[in-house]
Amino acid sequence: MSRQQSGGLTRRAFCTTLVAGSLAGASTRASAQAETFRLGGEVVAWHGRAPQSIAGQDNPTLQVEAGQQYRVVWENVDGQPHNFAIHDADGNALMSSEIIQQQGETQTVTFTASPEMAQYICEVHPTTMVGEMQISGGGGGGEEGGAGAGGEGGIRIPTAGYFLAVAVLLAFVSPLLFALLLLVVGTHDRVRPPQ
Repeated sequence: MSRQQSGGLTRRAFCTTLVAGSLAGASTRASAQAETFRLGGEVVAWHGRAPQSIAGQDNPTLQVEAGQQYRVVWENVDGQPHNFAIHDADGNALMSSEIIQQQGETQTVTFTASPEMAQYICEVHPTTMVGEMQISGGGGGGEEGGAGAGGEGGIRIPTAGYFLAVAVLLAFVSPLLFALLLLVVGTHDRVRPPQ
């Protein structure tokens, strides 16, 4: 017992460090996963700016995965009133932002992709500023065969489920690693040449 206290490393501290580190990594990874689409909006069309897959395209198709979070950052290019909305296949608004009309003004919209999403539009200019949304991993709203490019189905495990599994695994493995560490340190301390 005195060795554990004098060494400064207790079993509880070892386990706490492992679990806290894995949870911190999980939250950092989850927050870093929100992909950002950048668009320029003017009456004639939405202009794709980023990522590279949509750069330079007018009304580009946004390819998203059901259950994942995305951001759209768009700039009002022409000083006309615009907003960003997502509609289902029947034209019902699933979400819409406020209208902005100052040239150069930007707006950020965050959403979680869902299978019913079919298109994004400017509700002020719905005939020219309209683009398709291709949803994978959940049935797709605007495209046929939305279960994935290869038509693969199956059960999707949310990313948070993987992090929970890793944390539980570490909770079971960490006592074994700690015991191994104590065994190695204890063996090293006991082997001393006779004097």
